Amino acid sequence: MKWIAAVCLLFATSTMAQCDNKTHIIDIIYPKNSSYFSSQYTSQLDELTKSTQINTGYLLLEFKVNQTQATEETRNYNKWLAERRIERVKTYLNDVAYPAPIITKILTASTDENRNVSLVWCTDEAEQPQIQIASKDE
Repeated sequence: MKWIAAVCLLFATSTMAQCDNKTHIIDIIYPKNSSYFSSQYTSQLDELTKSTQINTGYLLLEFKVNQTQATEETRNYNKWLAERRIERVKTYLNDVAYPAPIITKILTASTDENRNVSLVWCTDEAEQPQIQIASKDE
C-alpha cells in the first residue's frame, strides 16, 4: 500500500506547475464572498489576449487560501470560492479564445487574507538560458 502512495506522489509532484521564470501580469481582486470579478478587469483580460504570443509559455492562475480559518466549514467554503474565482477567469479567457495554455494553482498554506487571483506569465523552459555542465573529459 505504501508503494502505491509513493508512486502517486511521484506522479503528482512531477505534474505540478513550476514557474521559475515568471512575470506578474495582474491581480484580479474580488469583493468579499463573491466569485464575480469587476468589469474593469474584462478590458485588461481582453488586452492580455491580444498581447499574448502563442507557444512562448503559459499563463498561471494562482489563488492563496488562508489556512487559519476558525472552522473546517469555513475552510471548505473558502476553497470552494477560490476554485470558483479561478474558474471564472479561466472561462472568460477561454470564451475570448486566449491562445496560450492556462494552468491553475490553489495555494492552501497562506496566512494572509486574500481575495486575488494572480495572473503570472511563465516562460517555457526552452526559452530559458541553457546551462551546460562540464564533464571530466572536457
